[in-house]
Amino acid sequence: MGPQCMRPVQLLCLLGAISTLPRSGALLCYEATASAFRAVAFHDWKWLLMRSMVCKLREGCEETLVFIETGTTKGVVGFKGCSSALSYPPQISYLVSPPGVSIASYSHVCRTYLCNNLTNLEPFVKLKATDSKSIAFSSHNCPTCVGQHTKECLPNFVTTSSCPYTAPKCYSSTLKFQAGFLNTTFLLMGCAREHQKILGDFQYIGSIKVTEVLNVLEKSQIIDAGSSSRDPAWGILLGTLLAFSD
Repeated sequence: MGPQCMRPVQLLCLLGAISTLPRSGALLCYEATASAFRAVAFHDWKWLLMRSMVCKLREGCEETLVFIETGTTKGVVGFKGCSSALSYPPQISYLVSPPGVSIASYSHVCRTYLCNNLTNLEPFVKLKATDSKSIAFSSHNCPTCVGQHTKECLPNFVTTSSCPYTAPKCYSSTLKFQAGFLNTTFLLMGCAREHQKILGDFQYIGSIKVTEVLNVLEKSQIIDAGSSSRDPAWGILLGTLLAFSD
């Protein structure tokens, strides 16, 4: 029997299958995002790796994870995917150091098969182990939460926390993190050294674009959130909706 020609549909399927194969020299990397603000625990949180992607030539695999802590609440935002940045070993540091509101980041760009494979918060456990254990607290309180204003930061869920002497100011901002399929907007409230942008020096964390907008605090909230006659959370959240409408 002589050679048979493929039907047009079969040919299209074959070409489609070939196009999904990794190109010579192109990496396969995990593709994932993380955005968690409720019940985040150091030893229980897992980053599920369900998908992978083929990168462009000369691109590497990136994983960037941001850990946010305010009072007793924690949040995690992260990105995995392809990156054109040069390779660098795992880097972990505080962008905003404690006491008070703290923000730490872990970032890594590598160029081997599925090398962006972090699945837990172990780097932050080790970083926290270096924190000072003795913190003196004042009688001043501030509203505290991290999360979306329609979920974790609803007024009923906002608590007040005693402020350290070295972080006596009430801070409130709306943060937007964007990278690839990651696009999350959340509130961050707590005690800080000053009521000013705490991520003003960071337009990017790894490939994550950072936008920070300070929320307007009422005078009574700045003096003492605990003594305000109005619910401090409502005032902050209403200001948030007006300040960050993108």
